[in-house]
Amino acid sequence: MELYDNFQPHLHRAEDAIPPAKTWWIWKVFWILLAVTAVEVGVAYANYELAFTSKQVLKYFYIGLTIVKAYYIIFSYMHLGDEKKSFRLTLGILVILMVYFIVLMMIEGLYQEDVRLIFPEYLISDMPAAAH
Repeated sequence: MELYDNFQPHLHRAEDAIPPAKTWWIWKVFWILLAVTAVEVGVAYANYELAFTSKQVLKYFYIGLTIVKAYYIIFSYMHLGDEKKSFRLTLGILVILMVYFIVLMMIEGLYQEDVRLIFPEYLISDMPAAAH
């Protein structure tokens, strides 16, 4: 019985040629992420020098570019792009819901200052003087 038979195809024999590395996709994602980052830095520098848009518009622009970068990192480097479509959609929906709820909580936090506690008369008599 030969040491390197078909039962273990992942083993390498000394006489076999070494196949070339398949790293083209890593470089493709690297250049895409580099381009997106360069756009972010370029827009920030241009807006600093020329002040062509408001900070609110820039925030939304940066959030969009950050989502693009997160997509490429997650689907390429974390190999989520190789998963089944249903699994990817499930994770995508969960992330969207989490972000949605975080945004809702932040919006609700803005209204906390506007909430005024109006106590009924029968409770005011029992409260300490500093509470009302």
